[in-house]
Amino acid sequence: FSRHISHEYDAAVAAEGLRSVVAVPVVVRRAVRGVLYGALRTPVTLGDRTFDAMVASARDVEQSLVVRDEVRQLLAAGRAQVTDPDAAPGAWEDVREAHRELRSLVPRVVDPALRDELLEVCGRLASAAGPKGPAAREVRLAPREVDVVACVAAGATNAAAAQRLGLRPETVKGYLRSAMRKLGAHTRL
Repeated sequence: FSRHISHEYDAAVAAEGLRSVVAVPVVVRRAVRGVLYGALRTPVTLGDRTFDAMVASARDVEQSLVVRDEVRQLLAAGRAQVTDPDAAPGAWEDVREAHRELRSLVPRVVDPALRDELLEVCGRLASAAGPKGPAAREVRLAPREVDVVACVAAGATNAAAAQRLGLRPETVKGYLRSAMRKLGAHTRL
C-alpha cells in the first residue's frame, strides 16, 4: 500500500477482484478534469502499449474538452454580442470573428450532435447580420467553402486558413476559387 495515494476505494476494488489497475489523468489547462481508469481481474504487469493507449485516449478526451470549452465560450460571446445590427456596427465585427472561430472549430469536433449544433449556431450567427434589403439571388456554398471564406474574410492567407482548417493550401485555394465563382467575386477584396 502506498501512503501517497488515496485508499478510499480499496474495499470496492477488492470486492470487484481487480488486480491490475492503470489510471491516467485528463488535464485541461493545468486542471485535472477527470481520470481514465482501466483494470483487470488478473495480476499481470501492464506494459508500455497499454500505458501508451491509455495516455492517447486521455489526450483525445482532453482535446475534446478543450474544443467543447472553446465552443461554449464562443457561443456565450456570440449570444452576448447579438444585438440590433444598426445599433452597434463594431460589435458585429466581433460576431463575425466569433463566427469564423466557430467555423474553424467544426472539423475538430468529434461528437456529431455537437458538430450539428455548432453548425446550426453558425448559421444563426451568419443570418442574424444578413442584409435587410431586397433579397439577392440565393447562393449555396458548401460547408468547407464557407469555412474558407470565413477565414479569408478575417484576413487569413491561404496558408493560414489551411492550417486552421486542417487542409492543404492547394485545397483552400480550390475552395476559395469555387466560392468566388459562385459569389461572382473576382478578387479577395
